[in-house]
Amino acid sequence: MTSRRGPAFLVLAFAGWVGPTSVSAQANGGQCAGCHRALADPSLSGPAIAWQADVHLQAGLTCTGCHGGDAVATDPGVAHTSMLARPPRERIPELCGRCHANQEFMRGYDPDIRIDQVETYFTSVHGQRLLEGDPRVAVCVDCHTTHSIQPSSETTSSIYPPKIPELCGSCHADRERMAPYGIPTDQLEEYKTSIHWATMNDRGDLSAPVCNDCHGNHGAVPPGFEAVGRVCGSCHFQVGQYFASSPHDSVFVGLERPGCATCHGNHAIQVANDELLGLGDRSTCVDAGCHTDADAGGRVARQALVLVDSLIGARARSDSILGEAERAGMPVEQAQFELAKAQNAIVSARAVLHTASIDSLRAKIDEGLEVASAGFEAGEDAFTELHTRRTGLAVSAAVILLVIGGLLIKIRDLGAP
Repeated sequence: MTSRRGPAFLVLAFAGWVGPTSVSAQANGGQCAGCHRALADPSLSGPAIAWQADVHLQAGLTCTGCHGGDAVATDPGVAHTSMLARPPRERIPELCGRCHANQEFMRGYDPDIRIDQVETYFTSVHGQRLLEGDPRVAVCVDCHTTHSIQPSSETTSSIYPPKIPELCGSCHADRERMAPYGIPTDQLEEYKTSIHWATMNDRGDLSAPVCNDCHGNHGAVPPGFEAVGRVCGSCHFQVGQYFASSPHDSVFVGLERPGCATCHGNHAIQVANDELLGLGDRSTCVDAGCHTDADAGGRVARQALVLVDSLIGARARSDSILGEAERAGMPVEQAQFELAKAQNAIVSARAVLHTASIDSLRAKIDEGLEVASAGFEAGEDAFTELHTRRTGLAVSAAVILLVIGGLLIKIRDLGAP
């Protein structure tokens, strides 16, 4: 790593650290925060006010850790001695790394916390451009803020997962800012149409991927066409395994196509449905420019759709007859429970599709068809039993009526003079 340490950084490098043992003497950030909170200029008071909730203050650190100076001095001249008001952007990663890359120091706060953030950052596109002298790229404070840093688990944190897309978009959706780099600015707009965004924003599922889940955070880089399948597979593990075993994996790499994104897109990923199969108008096999009805791959795509549709249809028919039997009062709960396995087979079949193997797909479809067939037979048996019960009831009713009729005749004969 290229190092370009200047005099200003040397001042910071030897600034005193305030440890947990001296927190009581430095309450609420020491004298610095006490004075600055009372200042009329928001640019001077705002940071001190925000600092009260900062994770670093909670850990016992004070302003001098980053700015230098004397946190306990009451005389402004003494307090500001050797102080740097605004550390230069190009020095921010190294400044943060004084603590966060120091294993011995960080162990005193959290033995499990990572200490490779700075090293990783300089492998990123941001870090590489910073080393090349571009101060416009993102540095630590652009994502984590300066004086109100919170853990990502806190809803008030700038890096709380649902806030990440807008955070990245604050730069990457800015056309003017991205113009010098020739980078598209529609990523945020597209992401907000995706199933990932809907899962995160509408359903509140914090496990849904946001920008840094795919691109990395400190080591942010484009995934690259060779790595896309592995990146997606970190969440979609089973599908990722199937795809890695398919001929598409090596073919896509050879064509420099980005794995999963070739069929599903990247930022605007939609719910995958069966219309993506076959060779229809919405077929991804056709849209990707790979297959037609004239090649073997196209015929496999068409056959795959037929197989999946056959299982969907069989399950629907079984579900329908069992539903009718249930409404007729027949006990079919066990059969309905077993039929749920057919739906599981449909889900599994859609995953197996990523092997691009008709034999593997057919095996999974056959499992589901067997379950669906058993469900349909259970429905037919229920109606057969219902017919038998109704026939028996009708015969019993007829017999009872005959007996009653005979008794009435007998009673009438006994009462005759």
